[in-house]
Amino acid sequence: MMRAMHGSIFGTSASRGGREGADAASDRADTALGADVALGHRAQRFAPRWQRRLVTTLAAVVTLLVFAIVLGAICSFIPWLGAFGTILESFFSLHIFLLGAIGIALALWALRLGGGATTVILWVAIASTGCAMIPIGALAGAAHRAGASISWWDHLRVSAPGPTAEPNQTLAFATVRGKTLRADVYLPGKAGSALALSAPVVMIHGGGFTGGTRSMGRDWDRWLASRGYTVFDVDYRLDPPVTWNLAAQDVACAMAWVASHAGAYNIAPERMLVAGQSAGGGLAMQVGYGLGDGTVTSSCGGAAPQPAAIFALYPPDDLAMAWNLNTGIGPVSGRVFNTGYIGGSPEQFPERYRAVSPIFHVRPGLPPTLIAAGAHDHLVPFGGHIEMVDKLNAAGVPNELVKVPYGDHAYDFAWGSLGGQITRHAVAVFLARYLPATTAR
Repeated sequence: MMRAMHGSIFGTSASRGGREGADAASDRADTALGADVALGHRAQRFAPRWQRRLVTTLAAVVTLLVFAIVLGAICSFIPWLGAFGTILESFFSLHIFLLGAIGIALALWALRLGGGATTVILWVAIASTGCAMIPIGALAGAAHRAGASISWWDHLRVSAPGPTAEPNQTLAFATVRGKTLRADVYLPGKAGSALALSAPVVMIHGGGFTGGTRSMGRDWDRWLASRGYTVFDVDYRLDPPVTWNLAAQDVACAMAWVASHAGAYNIAPERMLVAGQSAGGGLAMQVGYGLGDGTVTSSCGGAAPQPAAIFALYPPDDLAMAWNLNTGIGPVSGRVFNTGYIGGSPEQFPERYRAVSPIFHVRPGLPPTLIAAGAHDHLVPFGGHIEMVDKLNAAGVPNELVKVPYGDHAYDFAWGSLGGQITRHAVAVFLARYLPATTAR
């Protein structure tokens, strides 16, 4: 019996010891497993943290960019930001909306990953993207009213389709006071009858009268040539020194040269279109209006024909207005350009300003004129175009004004821009009415 009790006691003790050993082993296993699980949890927490930070940062950067662009475009009066927003809006309207949609997607992704401030980013992204539709809607409405069809693919592509065509010829048309003036010639892309004469185009580049080169608006040259016009993209003298009484005269020289070579190019010089961008647009109007009142003559002799039509992109109609309003895009200001071109302020040189500003040369009998400009132009005041149109209407001169909503200076630099597409449609209608590409010999 004692042996039984002894065995029982020792058996129980052994059993208890075995269980305790097993429990200890189990505890050790659980501890090891817990450590492994903890390490796993830490690894899982680590991966979303850097991922969350990365996605949140991307969402914030994209959203801030879209917000700044849209705010500047809508509130164009804000210094610096207004020009920043309208310039980008001029070129990339749909791209900005799509970038906003990407910002929304990134913010939603960051929110799913548990980003703390992501809700604020998300709402800003949604608001910015929604506001990005305002300029698009305004441009689409302007296109609808003008009867222009919009190619969204061309807009997304930005640049002009097809290969970049070089001019068919480059030639010197004059040497004035030691300066050789050249022209790039773009021959008509449409093969016409030998009995048909092409309308010539004298194209004048921009650059604030101080810079720029011929054919810098090559897309317009190619476009006009493809429609049957013969385009001469010409040089003129740039400042320094001041060229207020030289630049327009060089353009008239080019016009006289084109007229004297009408037979060689199968053109009708009396059906000439004078066109230009920015400073070139101002020169187109100055020459077109000044030839008739004697304020512009050819710098190289010869008779420059009175143009049959004028097409001016965002031209300075009244150069004093830019000075008085102190317009500009960052460091590029109207006062800087006017000083180089004219020599100083309107108070210093009132007669020079009057001579070079087309608005002072309006009278009955001027050629039909098409002006196209951005509504939010920071360099050339849009109000000057309205005053010009009022004067043209009072004088009975046929004219059209294309107002591009949310467009800034040089809005057509991106060939696929919505404003550029609207303008090309307006030019095509204007030329079909007043100056078709060809006429019978």
